[in-house]
Amino acid sequence: YEAYLHMKLQLEGGNVIRDYAVACHGWIPPCLHEIRASVDHRGDDNTKAGGRGRASVSHLRARKRVVTEMHALNLAIVRIGTGRRHQIRSHVSHVGHPVV
Repeated sequence: YEAYLHMKLQLEGGNVIRDYAVACHGWIPPCLHEIRASVDHRGDDNTKAGGRGRASVSHLRARKRVVTEMHALNLAIVRIGTGRRHQIRSHVSHVGHPVV
């Protein structure tokens, strides 16, 4: 229980850095390192980025590219600067690379 409380304090204090591996459609350009777009979530509607909503930022690094006969895919490492609901999915879709 002590370890749980310690981790909870770190999470609430913003002391934990979490990186997420995300497979995306298309090729993310190497110069794209940051996405700043508001994220809006209202009730049961889809979460959307780029319109109204709360400001948010995601940092990403394109790591691997895969090309098949049917698809071009990119593996990206994403670190969220803010914690909005569905932020990663909304942000990468907003820049034209939806999550696989």
